Amino acid sequence: MQRGSFWPVPGVAMACALMLSGCGQSGNVPGASPGASIQALMTQQPEPFCQGGPLGCSTFTSVRGSDATGDVAWLGTQPLRISSTHVNGAWTLLVKTPCNVLNVEVSVQEDVWATRSMAASAMGCRELEGSYEAWTVKLFEQPVQWNLDDGMLTLSNPHATIEFKES
Repeated sequence: MQRGSFWPVPGVAMACALMLSGCGQSGNVPGASPGASIQALMTQQPEPFCQGGPLGCSTFTSVRGSDATGDVAWLGTQPLRISSTHVNGAWTLLVKTPCNVLNVEVSVQEDVWATRSMAASAMGCRELEGSYEAWTVKLFEQPVQWNLDDGMLTLSNPHATIEFKES
C-alpha cells in the first residue's frame, strides 16, 4: 500500500510559487517600472521624532540647581542631559543621569509636564551616582513647571529647581 505523505509537498511548493510570482511587479501603477515605489520610499526623508515637542530637537545640559537643602552642586559637575522625542503617540523626555537614562512619558499642558510613566535603563550604579538618579526620579514624580527662554531651560517644582543650557 502506498502512502500519500509526499502529496502535500508539491502542493505547498506550488502555492509558494504562486505567491512569489507577484514579487517585483509594479502593481496597479500603469507604466511604472519594477521597484519604482521602493525607489520613491528610499528618497523620502523621515521627519525627526523630536519636531513639535516641548524641547524641539535640542538637548539641554544642567548647569546648576537647588532643592530644600540648598545648592545641588553635582548638577554642574555631573550634569543631567535632557531632550524630548515622540514615542508611541506620546511625548517622552530622555533624561540622562550620571548613571542611567530615564524615559519619562509626559503630558504637556502649557508650561507644566505631568508624568504619565517613567522607566530607567538598568545599568548598575555606584552609590553616589545612584543617589543622583533617585533625586532625579523624585523630581519627575510630581508635575514639573518648565520654561524655555533664549536657550535656557528651567525646570521647577516643590522638589527642586534646575537650570539647563542648550548644548
